[in-house]
Amino acid sequence: MRNLLITRFTRSALILLVSLGLLAPLHAQQGPEDTVHAGRNTSLVVPIYKSRIVELPAPAKRVSIGNPDIADVLILKSNELYILGKDLGTTNVLLWDAADHLVSSVSVSVTHDLEGLRAQLAAALPGDKIEALSAKRDIVLTGAVSSPLKVDAAMQIAQSYLEQAATAKEKIYFQQQQNGGGGGAGNEDRKSGKVINLMSVTGAQQVMLQVRVAEVHRDILKSLDAQFYSLINKGRYVAGSVNGGATFPNAVFEPNNVNIPVFGNGTHQGGNPIGPVYQQFQPTTPSITNQGLFASFLSNSYLANLVIDAAQQRGLAKVLAEPTLTTLTGQEAQFLSGGSFPIPVPQQYGQVTVEFKEFGVKLLFQPLVLDSGRINLKLNISVSQLVSTNSLVLTPITSSSSFAVPAISERRAVSTVELADGQTIGIAGLINENMTNAITKFPGLGDLPILGALFRSQSFQKGETELVILVTPTLAKPLEPGDIRMPTDKVVDPSNVDFYLFGRGEGTPPEKKAPVAAPPANPVAAPVANPSATSAQPVTPSNP
Repeated sequence: MRNLLITRFTRSALILLVSLGLLAPLHAQQGPEDTVHAGRNTSLVVPIYKSRIVELPAPAKRVSIGNPDIADVLILKSNELYILGKDLGTTNVLLWDAADHLVSSVSVSVTHDLEGLRAQLAAALPGDKIEALSAKRDIVLTGAVSSPLKVDAAMQIAQSYLEQAATAKEKIYFQQQQNGGGGGAGNEDRKSGKVINLMSVTGAQQVMLQVRVAEVHRDILKSLDAQFYSLINKGRYVAGSVNGGATFPNAVFEPNNVNIPVFGNGTHQGGNPIGPVYQQFQPTTPSITNQGLFASFLSNSYLANLVIDAAQQRGLAKVLAEPTLTTLTGQEAQFLSGGSFPIPVPQQYGQVTVEFKEFGVKLLFQPLVLDSGRINLKLNISVSQLVSTNSLVLTPITSSSSFAVPAISERRAVSTVELADGQTIGIAGLINENMTNAITKFPGLGDLPILGALFRSQSFQKGETELVILVTPTLAKPLEPGDIRMPTDKVVDPSNVDFYLFGRGEGTPPEKKAPVAAPPANPVAAPVANPSATSAQPVTPSNP
């Protein structure tokens, strides 16, 4: 009831304005393109929130509109009709003269402001031919554009016109009449439309990404471990030294429970067997891991043993990955060269499930071709490998066997960059250096210049890592089948002669013969480089 009163108030207000002459300037501002000459049956398109002037073929006395929520109609003169678009949709207007004869039937279609939308698209996106159509409450965009970025811009511009049309239901003077059961959520659904994208992107829109991951790892290890022990027995005193550890247990030996001397015999003059203060001296067994020197000395009262474990190691590791992947603009592409390993995951009630973790060379990227050939890239690059260090060993409760879950060493880079076609940029770089130096020595004696090496052990370790990740995007085009070269083109199975006689694992690929050029149509004799070297040709005399 309230909406009906508002509609009647609107129509009364318009009549009052006409009577006061306030709408005369509005009528004067109507251009020729805003005036429509109606006939017996006329179709009229009115943009929303805009008006049209309709000139009638004869004076009209009475007017009827099918749906006043779509358009508002007012008779300005006896032969002029004012129509204002209020909401998207279609309706019709019937007009009768004083004798109740039908003067004209006007079909009114209220659409989006397509002319304004086309003007804004032409101003914001010059050079791209975009056409806008109206399909009930939706806007359809067609045409060809030069980049996906312009497609997104056109969609946003058209979306603003949808929002403008959706406010028609919320205006005070344009409230939809609430008929029985016709309101509520159903009307809310009719407010919003959508933009239908039928535009196509022209040009090369396939992007090939070349990635280079280069890593160099250097290790330097120096170690000097002197394992030394000595023992001297002068009868009344026993002394010794050790570098590398020793124990002094109370040892009893079978079969007579006597102590066996280190060397010498029990009848030695002086009555004491050669040995330390304790009954048994047990130095740690010396060893040499890889390279070293050893020496020993033994006399009647002196024993010395020296083992020097000296090592110097240099290690160089190189990791290089060059994945290449091609995809359409705006589409994500994935590449994996490696594998996956299982990881047990405990669940409820003692259940265990298995998940798989990927490793290897992995590449994810999403390109977006911008104007002037520039390419926006979202990158996720990782290079990982299995390592035994820090691996996890698990033993299930219900089983006596154990299994190990390996650890992963990974280098990863996640970035967003923008490049031109064919340009290269480094998205990640790392220089890492670590050093460890450890010295174990006997205080005082270990500081001696030369002999101090017998009383100390030392190690020096240094590691350097350099990592660089480079990316190069290129607008890709398909190749002809004859221009493609595969890695397996030059791989030939060995023949029996190659395999058994020469021990070759691969055969010799056949040589490709160069194509023979066709002789010219009118051959011309080439000049003779050495006339004297040519053979004389007999001359046949002609008949007179």
